[in-house]
Amino acid sequence: MTPNPQTISPDKPFGHALHLMFEGGYRHMPVIAPNGLPIGVLSARDALGLEVFNFANELVQRETLTEVL
Repeated sequence: MTPNPQTISPDKPFGHALHLMFEGGYRHMPVIAPNGLPIGVLSARDALGLEVFNFANELVQRETLTEVL
């Protein structure tokens, strides 16, 4: 494991964590509670499901806008 890894707090958006992971060149990031205890680990792989879900929702929104216009 990387010594002193970059961490994120649970109140930050998932997109922020993805940005930090991309910039740092790593695929996992510990989530640390305000009391300093670890509560989980985010993985870049976690984004795949979320992105597919968001993409589907965006398509529906675009179709709705197209119908309105």
